[in-house]
Amino acid sequence: MRALALGLLAFTALFVAGCASPKNYISGMQLGMTPVEVEDIMGTPDVIRASKVYNDGQTSTVWEYHPPIFEINPKTFWITFQNERVVQWGEPGDWAGKSGKTVPVEDYKPTTGR
Repeated sequence: MRALALGLLAFTALFVAGCASPKNYISGMQLGMTPVEVEDIMGTPDVIRASKVYNDGQTSTVWEYHPPIFEINPKTFWITFQNERVVQWGEPGDWAGKSGKTVPVEDYKPTTGR
């Protein structure tokens, strides 16, 4: 009986961990969102993968979200901001060209009121 209870507890923990996966929230992302809006949807990033301030004062930052440890189909997501606005998101390598190197983000100019 104790083994059954432990097995049920382990299954429940894995199920709940899977529900907390970033892939469950990424569909709420939109271009032009602010870091605060992204945190409201995705939570605090696991890692700030990169950040840079250019000579002209422009900024670029990449947030990384990791899947739960026991995720069946684990996916890591990166969210890229330019000047505090989302310009792209997806799995690492989504923007790689034929050479396998990441394609640079072009300047994003939001057309909406965001």
